[in-house]
Amino acid sequence: MKVFENTKHSKKEKFKILGIPIFEQTSDYMTAEIHQKILNGVISTVKNNNKDSDGSNKEIKILGKTILKRVEKDNFRKYYLGNLKIHQVSLLKIFKKRYFKYIDGDYDDVYILRANSGEIYLLLTYLLDSLLKKNGSKHPLFVATKKYHVDMIRMICPEIPCVYVGKLRLKLSEKPFIIDGKRFFLLFNRYYFRQVEQNIKNNKLGEYHYFQGIMDRLGMTEEDISMRRINVSPEDEKSMLEKAKSTGLNLEKFVFISPEAQSCEMLDEDFWFELISQIKAKGYDVFMNLTGEDFKLRNTSIYKTCRLTFAEAFALARLSKKIVSLRSGLTEFLIQTGVPMDVLYTKFVKRHLFNDMDAEHIMSGFTLTKLPNVNMQNLFEYDINKMSERDLLLDFEKLESKERM
Repeated sequence: MKVFENTKHSKKEKFKILGIPIFEQTSDYMTAEIHQKILNGVISTVKNNNKDSDGSNKEIKILGKTILKRVEKDNFRKYYLGNLKIHQVSLLKIFKKRYFKYIDGDYDDVYILRANSGEIYLLLTYLLDSLLKKNGSKHPLFVATKKYHVDMIRMICPEIPCVYVGKLRLKLSEKPFIIDGKRFFLLFNRYYFRQVEQNIKNNKLGEYHYFQGIMDRLGMTEEDISMRRINVSPEDEKSMLEKAKSTGLNLEKFVFISPEAQSCEMLDEDFWFELISQIKAKGYDVFMNLTGEDFKLRNTSIYKTCRLTFAEAFALARLSKKIVSLRSGLTEFLIQTGVPMDVLYTKFVKRHLFNDMDAEHIMSGFTLTKLPNVNMQNLFEYDINKMSERDLLLDFEKLESKERM
């Protein structure tokens, strides 16, 4: 018998000492519900998220009897001792105290942007005008929770003011709430993203698309779609050129590669090394757009790179002869460059509570080909699992023979 034994499955984890269960945890994908048992169930806890907000409830039991309970609902957090409510706080008051220092102005509606770049790009590009009209927003304000949100707003809808607050820690309702006469809209919550992934997995390939999910979420139809074009400021254009020239990049003949993603699994070093080598052999320079610390390549002398903002990356990619991108939120943004683009799909990385999703379902549910006003002559998508990396490299070479560059 092992002294310590730890077993893990997709939804369950157990830890034993001398065969005695000490800790057990099970989780549910859609509700984000987590059950824990300590000392073979002497102590147990249950935590789950609400569907209509980012609030969560937690319950602690001893020998099956509820001792402590926390409930977050309708923008209140309530604490219970057994079934007796002992304390209550208003999440709206906490929100006001923490964030109203940023919201200083005569705004009627405040839109909280809490999503990654892909969803925010689609919202601002295709649905913003209809959303503002639908809500009757006269003097709206955007609250950005990621720094690149600010870049995107400046490039797509610069007439709308925005403030950056960083990570929003409060678990507020998705329904519009009012503070001091201002309406607040939380456009996306965690349950929404889990629901999108579930819908993609549970429907037949091609039947459900994430852009449709965004429209459903906002109560929009195809008639509500319009198009805003990306504009790069002269200041961003100038700073991009200064940075690019400092690397020695051949701005007349280069390929822009974006190898990083938050959700899709990264491709290995050998793949990128071989691809860059082939591109270099054809006489093209290579720029690698790197933002994190995870990407490693044994020979950094074969490509150029430097830190770029979202606006600078777009401006530089627009000068390239070709874009190669691992599927990420930046990929949607790069469509408007008008440059031929190869998009690579891999499976999603393993994430806490989220079920696995293979590349076939990701490509089906997140394909760029179903977005409005996409030039299909410039877009090429690949499921990495359906071809070896070597086959993909050869396919790039074949496409090169058709003078795609």
